[in-house]
Amino acid sequence: MDESITILNGKEPINSGIRHGRVLNPDVESGDFFNAFVETQKTKGVTANGAVNLREETIDILMHCNPHNAVNLDETTHLVVGYIQSGKTMSFLGLTALAHDNGYRVVVYLTGTKLNLCKQTTGRLEKDLIKIAARNNNAYKVHKDPTKDEIEDIVGHINLSNKPTVLIPILKHYEHIQRLTDVFNSNEFKNAMANETVLIIDDEADQASLNSYAHSNSKKDEDNTSATYDAILKMRAVLPGNTYIQYTATPQANILISMQDLLSPKSHTLLTPGEGYIGGKLYFGMGPNGDLFRGGLIKTIPEDQVFHNKRNKLKSAPASLKDALMLHILAVAIVVKWMAVDDISYLSMMVHPDVSKANNKKFKKWIESDLKQWRKLMSKPDGQEDKVDLLEKFKNLLPMALEFYDVEERPGFDDLKGFLPDILNDKKVYLINSDDDADKEIEWDKYCMHILVGAEMLNRGFTVEKLATTYMPRYTVGPTNADTIQQRCRFFGYKTSYIKSCRVFLPQASIQNYVDYVEHEEELRKKLSECDSLEAAEHQILLSPRLRPTRANVLPVSVVKTKLRGNCAMQAFESKETILHNNMVVSEFLASHTFTIAYEYTTSDRTHRGLELDIEEAIKFLNDFQFKNYPDASRKSATIRYLRYLAGQTENPLTHVYFIQMAWDSEPRERSFDFDKKRFAANTRLFTGPSSASDSTNYPGDDKIVEGDSITIQLHHIKFKGIEAGFPQTAYTLAINYPKDIATNYCSNEQKNQEDDGITDASNELYDE
Repeated sequence: MDESITILNGKEPINSGIRHGRVLNPDVESGDFFNAFVETQKTKGVTANGAVNLREETIDILMHCNPHNAVNLDETTHLVVGYIQSGKTMSFLGLTALAHDNGYRVVVYLTGTKLNLCKQTTGRLEKDLIKIAARNNNAYKVHKDPTKDEIEDIVGHINLSNKPTVLIPILKHYEHIQRLTDVFNSNEFKNAMANETVLIIDDEADQASLNSYAHSNSKKDEDNTSATYDAILKMRAVLPGNTYIQYTATPQANILISMQDLLSPKSHTLLTPGEGYIGGKLYFGMGPNGDLFRGGLIKTIPEDQVFHNKRNKLKSAPASLKDALMLHILAVAIVVKWMAVDDISYLSMMVHPDVSKANNKKFKKWIESDLKQWRKLMSKPDGQEDKVDLLEKFKNLLPMALEFYDVEERPGFDDLKGFLPDILNDKKVYLINSDDDADKEIEWDKYCMHILVGAEMLNRGFTVEKLATTYMPRYTVGPTNADTIQQRCRFFGYKTSYIKSCRVFLPQASIQNYVDYVEHEEELRKKLSECDSLEAAEHQILLSPRLRPTRANVLPVSVVKTKLRGNCAMQAFESKETILHNNMVVSEFLASHTFTIAYEYTTSDRTHRGLELDIEEAIKFLNDFQFKNYPDASRKSATIRYLRYLAGQTENPLTHVYFIQMAWDSEPRERSFDFDKKRFAANTRLFTGPSSASDSTNYPGDDKIVEGDSITIQLHHIKFKGIEAGFPQTAYTLAINYPKDIATNYCSNEQKNQEDDGITDASNELYDE
């Protein structure tokens, strides 16, 4: 077995960890049903280590839930973070079994916004919980998307003497949630559940559940709520002591929603992927030693073949799509037919071209046309010129199809070509969208090759079974939502047995977006694993400039717009105590450092001195220097995280910042001050501007006294105009410059009732001309 596959089953460190947040339910016990569930997973390939993680992490989740009889406690919210296609469904199925062992009577599942996801989850509940043992028919009772007409059935099951757990999967849509709320609000249900709490499991909790009016609310000081969000709040309101459990692989929005928000999580658990999981780090060659296959499974779609409805509306199937189809057919021939890999009777391909249904249909038509033509050619007698040409195309692609197989594993083309006609006769192409003529059922075991064409319905939560080939030519012209990018990664998952035949076709811009996101995801998980609570994680997320944290309407305006880039002037004047403390910090710093860089522009108030400051020293100084206004304190905290992140990079780590003492040999510069607000007066800038055209000093302005290869921290000494007696006459403050080429967006949720001007003022309006 080659080195790359060995790494899949190695002990690569995973950012996990448990006990994040206050434990509410310390008496959780692992009972017969949960133990049986874990043992069943072991028969499906979960290793001994994976079973240990499943046990520990599931118990941790339930320990952060209100006990089943804690109706007098406040409702609570717990966040569970996994990787894409890594086993989140297995986790909440295990949580259901553990909940049953610990006396919970009702579990609700918000399954997703598409009917196929609701059906998929319901199927998993029945297959993996109920049908695994005869006794489980009495332990669990499923009521899918119930209405008030089913109250009698639900209450009847709650009143059974053997106390089963009622499982209620519903569509994540306000009308469906309202119907369930009507059930919960009935006297019959309330009487049956008088002393019992309810668990609510929200699958893909960052989609649709959050308040889509958060953006406009923060801008207009309004309190509007979106329909699904409002329906969830009203459902929770009629369930005393309920626990709302948010499952997601893209938790940016859940972490960043306002802390006063009723869906803001109070605690979190990180799920550890099982051994054999292949995610972004491996696919994009970012794992140990650059594996998996040094990113070779990723293939670049040429720019002129990247589809866009306006910019590049292709008239016919591009060559890269035809190559991807042929490689997929060869993958089926190698894995399913030639090697006859255990439990692999088919392979699937996903084509994700565009959000438009019409364009999806176009791609489906192209694919069906090619497959039909190839099938007919294969049926011709040997020696026919067009059949010979087709076989030659397959043969020419075979080296790419076998590129990552060991030499002794590789079949010759003559070994495979006999399988090609059968594969082309035993295939199915599906259109997966919400149209009436779209495919609603996928009979996985009926064909040896599946090709699924679609867009949004192939994104969140949808499992493409035995996915080997992905073709995703979506055109990107601007910043892309981080969570949207990651949710398209249906090609992640457990596929060690056929990984050498997997291929992912992407535009170059998308490849870079994925690489950036993987780096961000690992940094975020690392931070979450280190923190005991989400508050301790500072509610900040680092992203590259081409990635947005999440859909703009979910996050407050200040989160959407604030960036760690350019010049950011800050104000540290909130109190006398803050100013005196910072005076002491600066005095000690200046006394212990030697300045070696000179910035001289004739007059003393335009003459500055600087030095290269070690990253750890810079972090220590920033830690010691106090800001008591939330925007600048948040920016300082984000800068410290950013410095640690940049310094910890394997390649080209940041080693120093520039520290510049502005006007170091001059009297403090005077600035007008609003004493009531403890800020500069309106239209007062921290930075001294550039010299005029007639001024021979040629001064570029304070905001240009920076270095381009690292972050610059400017120390400014200010004399106030407009203060009252007893308040310090002078104070120090900082400005920070983030060079464009290493700039990173950061998102910071405002924990206090800040206006939209908060952080954006600190970087733009107050200090710009």
